[in-house]
Amino acid sequence: MTETVTRVSDKLHGRKHPISLPLRAGLLVELVGTALGMLLLEIGLRRSCPGCVSAAALILTVTWQPLLKVAAGHLMGVRYSYFYLRGVEPRVKMQYGTYLAATRWQRVTLHLAGTIGSPLAFWYVAVRAAEQMPEVAKICWLLCWILVAVQILLFVVVLAGARRGGPLGGAYLSSGGSIARELRPTAIH
Repeated sequence: MTETVTRVSDKLHGRKHPISLPLRAGLLVELVGTALGMLLLEIGLRRSCPGCVSAAALILTVTWQPLLKVAAGHLMGVRYSYFYLRGVEPRVKMQYGTYLAATRWQRVTLHLAGTIGSPLAFWYVAVRAAEQMPEVAKICWLLCWILVAVQILLFVVVLAGARRGGPLGGAYLSSGGSIARELRPTAIH
């Protein structure tokens, strides 16, 4: 049953997002991006280059979120089909049948992992740059807390009743919104 649900979900999703990358290739791109971000961070810190440190923060913010979510999904028994772009953000398409087979708390944990990757990257760069580049660190701290606040706001909006397709329908698709959707008494997917 999970295979059938996943196959149908992937076909429907593929209509909206025809350009995709196989899962392993996408993971490799994310890992190479993370390595590049870490290298830029080290170069930036050693050479006191705010541009390198800022670029590292942006790269890590983009790469850590999907990597953490895929890792958490793997631990929860949720598998993934492929990578695709939503705007400029790399996303990973779940095998929806494995997602539905997970318990509510496994799904909540999975979405929680999706909320922390990007803020965690800004936090990490802020901590690493704090002594040497306090201005860059302040910006990273600010961006970290903005991302946390956005996820909390999206959680509250969906918990309060926002529905897919409504004026705040994008909240429904966020990780914070997905947590709220799972915690509602009558979770509807």
